[in-house]
Amino acid sequence: MRSRPVLFAMFLLSACEPKPATQAPGGGAPASADAPAPALSGPALAGAGTTVDLAAMRGKLVLVDFWASWCEPCRRELPELEALYKRHQASGLELIGVSMDEARGDAEAFLRDVPVSFPMIFDEGQALAKSWSPPKMPTLYVVDQEGKVAKVFAGEVKIAELEAEVTQRLGG
Repeated sequence: MRSRPVLFAMFLLSACEPKPATQAPGGGAPASADAPAPALSGPALAGAGTTVDLAAMRGKLVLVDFWASWCEPCRRELPELEALYKRHQASGLELIGVSMDEARGDAEAFLRDVPVSFPMIFDEGQALAKSWSPPKMPTLYVVDQEGKVAKVFAGEVKIAELEAEVTQRLGG
């Protein structure tokens, strides 16, 4: 039983690379475009007692980013996502980070060095990863205003491409 989290972490580590991919090897089917977004709710990494809930953000464009502190592309991407979030937050963009780290302390330590203003969830027990099935690390999902997955960026996202997607979906 203890080997499952280790095997899952090994899979995610092997999937962490800068080149995008579209299919998860084995495991469940990833959350895909044009499908309703799976539930996503959990305690915020910052702000004791605060819950982050995707359903509460319905009506807004939401980016859901699965990342981990040990994933080099994730480490490069988070500051760029923070800048994108700040540029578009006033227009209705929300962003939720989901840490796939094994230990909450690893995510907290990383976020002390690379602070972000958007909410973060620590995916304890990998429950969110099991329902969303990100095919690569990082994986970013674009969830439209109706709560459907509009696009999936598997692997390190090209910020210019994401910026164009966000601008178009926000009507800009």
